[in-house]
Amino acid sequence: MTVKEALIGFYKFNRLNLTEDFESHCVRVYIGCILAPVPNINARKKYLKFHDLHHIMSGYGIDRIGESEISAWELGSRSCRKPLISIMNLFALSTGFILDPTKVITAFYRGCKSKNLYYLAENISEADIDQLDMVQTKSNHLEIRPTIKYRWLRKLEFCGYICMSMIIHVIMLVAGKMLLTAEWIKNQFVKVKSA
Repeated sequence: MTVKEALIGFYKFNRLNLTEDFESHCVRVYIGCILAPVPNINARKKYLKFHDLHHIMSGYGIDRIGESEISAWELGSRSCRKPLISIMNLFALSTGFILDPTKVITAFYRGCKSKNLYYLAENISEADIDQLDMVQTKSNHLEIRPTIKYRWLRKLEFCGYICMSMIIHVIMLVAGKMLLTAEWIKNQFVKVKSA
C-alpha cells in the first residue's frame, strides 16, 4: 500500500473532507477543551499530510485523546525543529493529558524512539512522497531506537511542554469566558434598548 492509498483510506474512514479543509480560511481545533478557530495558513496545509501519516503509523485516533497522543508523539520525535508544528502540538497536548495522562506520556516516550516525517517536506517531491510504501515508511520511522537517550532530560522536556500547554489552555479558557461574558452583556443592552 502506498502512502497516498493509506491517506485516502484514513480520510474516508474518519469522514474527513480534505478539499474543504484546504479551501477554508479557518479550521477548528481543540485548544484545551475549547474548539477554537485557527487560521488555515499555508504552513499548516504543507505539513498536514505528514501529521495524518503519523496518525496512520502510530495508530492514534483523531479524538481529543488521540490528538493529544499524536501531539506528544510528534514532540517526542523532535517536531520542535519545526516551531509552527510544535506550537500546534502544544494546543492539543493539555486536554488528553488531563483526560488520560498515562496514554499521553507513553506516546511522548514512543515518539522519543521514533523519527517523524516532517523532513520529507523539504527533501522529496509530493509525487514521490505519495508513492512511498506505507509499511516500509512505518518500519523506517516508528520506534526505530531501542532506548531513549538522556531519558531524564527528555522527561524534563516533556514537563516543560505540559506546562506551556496548560498555560495556553488557561489563557484560552479565560479568553473564551471573556468573549462569552461580552456577548451576554451586549445581548442585555439590546434587550434593554428594545424594551
